[in-house]
Amino acid sequence: MSDLNRIRQQAAEWVVALQEAGSDERARLQAECEIWQAEDPRRRQVLEQIQRIWQAPEPALERRRKRRRQLTGLGSLLLLAWSGTQLPWAYWGADYRTAAGEIRTVPLPDGSQIVLNSNSAMDLDYTEGARIVKLVRGELLATVAKGRDAPFQVETRDISATALGTQYTVKLADTYSRVAVQESTVVVTSHNGGGALRLTSGQQADLNRDGLITQSTAPTHRPDWANGQLVFNSTPLPRVIERLGHHRAGILALDEALGASQPPPHFTGVLPADDSDAALALLSDALDLEVKHFTPWYVILSRK
Repeated sequence: MSDLNRIRQQAAEWVVALQEAGSDERARLQAECEIWQAEDPRRRQVLEQIQRIWQAPEPALERRRKRRRQLTGLGSLLLLAWSGTQLPWAYWGADYRTAAGEIRTVPLPDGSQIVLNSNSAMDLDYTEGARIVKLVRGELLATVAKGRDAPFQVETRDISATALGTQYTVKLADTYSRVAVQESTVVVTSHNGGGALRLTSGQQADLNRDGLITQSTAPTHRPDWANGQLVFNSTPLPRVIERLGHHRAGILALDEALGASQPPPHFTGVLPADDSDAALALLSDALDLEVKHFTPWYVILSRK
């Protein structure tokens, strides 16, 4: 579990504990919570964000509460905390989007094709002389039809990646955008200017709005998730959980003892990208782990 996800989990637990505490216990818990917040400035920010989500009046939460009316207690709060921090409103208004664990293939009017990864969203701008895909969230694989007059562009918050005919992936992360080319050539430009970067098959680059951060090699084959699989080769368990968590709604984490294991357990195998419950069953069998479902949206792995 990343530091920020751990803070979100702990903050959600604090909010529930404070709400359910009696008057005698609340003062003590509040003092302990203040100490917890003082240890890391991010903790206070996340706690206040979760409290705003939880206490928000209608109609701000009306649709979310209807969708989650069967959830109660900690499970409900954790899901609200996760959705409030992970799903910006632009996601809900996008032309195409995928839920956690969903991989979607979108045929485009010109014969090109987009595969949207889990928890991803995009808008289309197909007009005369323009073929623009705007990645709002997540990751996509573009297979571009050749022989068209208009260049094909994938845009993110940071960059524009242009090709006439090729296959490449674009990923929008928190602080950068990644472009990886499987076939042919892509030209990438940052929105704040700077020189254009030319990437060929087997190359990838991370860029922000101001330009290149780093450039490296990349696989030349279609990414595993686009085939509905997550492939691991002697991968540390925290990295496996990080990837699998992207394909599951809510919080998926290792307990404290397992997360602190040095060296961590490693996993080699193939997990389904579209069925996280089946993936967890396969993973737990392979590494002799216990899967604890506190709610459908709050799952912790530990040693048996």
